[in-house]
Amino acid sequence: MMVIRFMFFFLGLCILSGCKSAEDYLSKGLDLSSEGNSKAAIIFFEKAIQKNPFLKDAYIQLGLCLENQNQQDSAINVYMKLLQLYPDNTAAYYYSGICKYSQEKYKEAIAFFDKAINTKGGFNSADTTSIQAVLNLNKDKFESESDENDIPTRDIIYDRGMAYFKTGQLKSACCDFNNCIIQKYNTGPSHYMISLCKRVKVK
Repeated sequence: MMVIRFMFFFLGLCILSGCKSAEDYLSKGLDLSSEGNSKAAIIFFEKAIQKNPFLKDAYIQLGLCLENQNQQDSAINVYMKLLQLYPDNTAAYYYSGICKYSQEKYKEAIAFFDKAINTKGGFNSADTTSIQAVLNLNKDKFESESDENDIPTRDIIYDRGMAYFKTGQLKSACCDFNNCIIQKYNTGPSHYMISLCKRVKVK
């Protein structure tokens, strides 16, 4: 048993010693994370941050791995550190909101989702006259954003709608789900949530 542990320790040491730059650590962490080994990936993302404290990707990936380990508070702490360096980082606010949502702290989640939307120029979901203008302005972003570091506005709006629903703010929830439908995003679930909001109102 001791021999096996030593072999794993030695193997890990060899892998770590093969990493020379922050990008090396980040790359290895991403490999481990994609294999489903979040626990091991955390070590490499932490090393990447030690090497380069300004590497945004490392913070986001570290936070996501901590979330996967059900360590939401630790993940939020990582996102807060990133926001100290980059106060307008959309992903840090968004994933903090996701953490709060999973903790059933829905009002705090909404506050983070609002901040995430504000970093992208804001979005007044109640003002339907401005929707098309916003869509035209952000068309390329809506079509191309997929990276974990740049969250599309429509994703944030949908998740905020879910948080609004959980807090009983049904009118605001409907506004967000309507905007998702207009953007042809999560149309089925959005229609369902709107009908759910109406049924709750009737009761």
